[in-house]
Amino acid sequence: MPSLFPGMDPYLENPALWPNVHGRLIVAIADALSPLLLPNYQPIIEESVYKTNTSGSVMVGVLDVAIQQTGRNEERPSMPFESAVALAEPMASPVVVELPMPKTFRQRFIEIRNTANQEVVTVIEVLSPANKRGEGRVRYMQKRDQLLESQANLVEIDLLHKGDALPMVGGDIFSHYRIVVSKAANRPQALLYPFNLAQPLPEVSIPLRSHDQEPVISFQALLSQVYDRSGYAYSINYAEPPDPKWDKSVMVWIGQKIEASLDHDMDN
Repeated sequence: MPSLFPGMDPYLENPALWPNVHGRLIVAIADALSPLLLPNYQPIIEESVYKTNTSGSVMVGVLDVAIQQTGRNEERPSMPFESAVALAEPMASPVVVELPMPKTFRQRFIEIRNTANQEVVTVIEVLSPANKRGEGRVRYMQKRDQLLESQANLVEIDLLHKGDALPMVGGDIFSHYRIVVSKAANRPQALLYPFNLAQPLPEVSIPLRSHDQEPVISFQALLSQVYDRSGYAYSINYAEPPDPKWDKSVMVWIGQKIEASLDHDMDN
């Protein structure tokens, strides 16, 4: 069964669903590219693995034990040993705290390689929430900068409306989602495909070397395939609001789409 929405399904952004969506979309892109690239190129699925000290837990601070000072080092009359013990500070009691545990992030992506020499020609990234916030964003930006300084093309797919869009100059166009295509030969210029929740995902040409024909990928068709093969029509509860949440005006539109789809199903 198809999704209730014409483009990106906002319920697929749910943190509990996104890892599967991300993984299946990466595989779907690679499988769609294979017959269009071989025998000169091949899509290879790779994985970045890194650890961060960032944790979802709240770090609980522990107050220092205050030690009362006696002031000036004046001579004081001696007192019996028993009295000195009675006036000593009580033993400190332990406090339960949480330490920020290292968290491992795994990010799958696609490298299009030349079959003759395994040169990386194009990198395709599908962003995850970790790429758009905190230390994960810093790590991804470092990788992105290295790619932009290389001779590899970059295709960056952002299907997450939450979080700040990754930086670009001249792309001050508001959109819920975006795909960026950066050809090495045209840098710093790149192509931005902005689209909103009510629009289908675009068809995009995947850059190779300048003398080769570029394959065209329909990202909407691939996302629909992921939705169908994952069985989300049977597991997503559209009676509940999507997570992460949207602005009120968008929530009204989402509710109308769901209601219209349900009415259509009842009529049939």
